Amino acid sequence: MKCKKLYIPSVAVCMFFCLAGYCKELPEGLTNEMALIGQANPALVGIEQLFVHIIRPESEPNENSQFWKELEARVIDKLKEAGIKTAPGIAGNILNIPELRIHIELLKLDDLQQYIFHIQTSLMVKVSLVRSPARYIKADVWQTSPVMYAVALQEMQAEVTDFVLGQIDAFIHAYIAANPKAAGRAAQNNTGVSLITLPKGQAKPADRADAAKNRYVASKNSKVFHRSDCPWAKKIKPENMIGYENRRQAISAGKRPCKRCKP
Repeated sequence: MKCKKLYIPSVAVCMFFCLAGYCKELPEGLTNEMALIGQANPALVGIEQLFVHIIRPESEPNENSQFWKELEARVIDKLKEAGIKTAPGIAGNILNIPELRIHIELLKLDDLQQYIFHIQTSLMVKVSLVRSPARYIKADVWQTSPVMYAVALQEMQAEVTDFVLGQIDAFIHAYIAANPKAAGRAAQNNTGVSLITLPKGQAKPADRADAAKNRYVASKNSKVFHRSDCPWAKKIKPENMIGYENRRQAISAGKRPCKRCKP
């Protein structure tokens, strides 16, 4: 019986990670948010307002309803502080307003007293079809790297909030890079420095001594992060080195653990 009980959640976890790990390719010429650090994404230029759409987990749509409302309010407040206007998605006008989608999937493992969550944020805008210019659809023009994480049941809300706001920071940075005037509005609103520099979890490239002060490091050109004393970390060029205070920051930035030093 014990084997059966452990087998069922194990299969569920494998299925969830296989499905959640599937990521469609972006349209040609577009990259994810990590490739856009310090670059302007032309798809974000001139966007005056957007509406926030948190796609709740289908597995438990009626649970934690207050939490989802509060999370949406925090996202909207963060965008407003950065000078990004938000508007409600009104029926009949949804196609015309850019949509910031925060897609959240949850898998509850009662036997293990854990949640596994998958989060990805994307921006959808109205685009015309090349062969039929008079026809329009909504398509992703920007998206974060997906994040998958396992947490204790009681820590789910705090962890999900942390990762969602980290992805919103990434969007704000990309938006400001494409709309420089937004940086001035953010400053007038007394927003934190992180909103007009680099997103949460992404440190400024620095010299090797500064980056090594962090517990974990990575190259801005790599998907892998290391312990600061890892032999592979010592091969990273100083101008490419990025530091992270903890594993969560590195994972939120789209990095995966090094198989040698196992951070």
